[in-house]
Amino acid sequence: MKVNYQERIDLTADELKIILSQQRTLPNKQKIQALYWLKTGASQSLTDVAERLGVHRITVHRWLKQYIAGGLSELLEIRQATGRPRVIPSAVIAGISEKLSEESCDFKTYKEIGQWVEENYQISVKYQTLHKQVHYRMKANLKEAKPVSNEKAQEAAIEFEKKSKKLLKND
Repeated sequence: MKVNYQERIDLTADELKIILSQQRTLPNKQKIQALYWLKTGASQSLTDVAERLGVHRITVHRWLKQYIAGGLSELLEIRQATGRPRVIPSAVIAGISEKLSEESCDFKTYKEIGQWVEENYQISVKYQTLHKQVHYRMKANLKEAKPVSNEKAQEAAIEFEKKSKKLLKND
């Protein structure tokens, strides 16, 4: 059974072309491109459209069902991604951020932060999770410069003076 997609799409080819040029995201461009090809007859089947776009034919079928059910607004609606919630609640993240911004903050390791979180929020957080949150997402750096012994600093200064004197003599 052959389905006439041109009749199901109520927008004209010119309207689809204008809408296509206004799209900024790749998924929306692909959706409008699929409608355009079906409307103009450039592609006769969903399978052909899917192959040209590099998506599965069921994806194109789902797009067409969305368009028929709710029109263009339903097709182009950006949905919120459903995902697993973060392990560390936002209130705890705000507390850590506040604590790290204080001048009296005495955290030297991520384990200390983990203990502080456990004491104040009664939440046990894995080291790796806490490190990722604090170091990469919050961009906080706990490391301090290692102290240099006075003897080594003096030796380095003497070596520098010797090298600079040699260079000055050679000039």
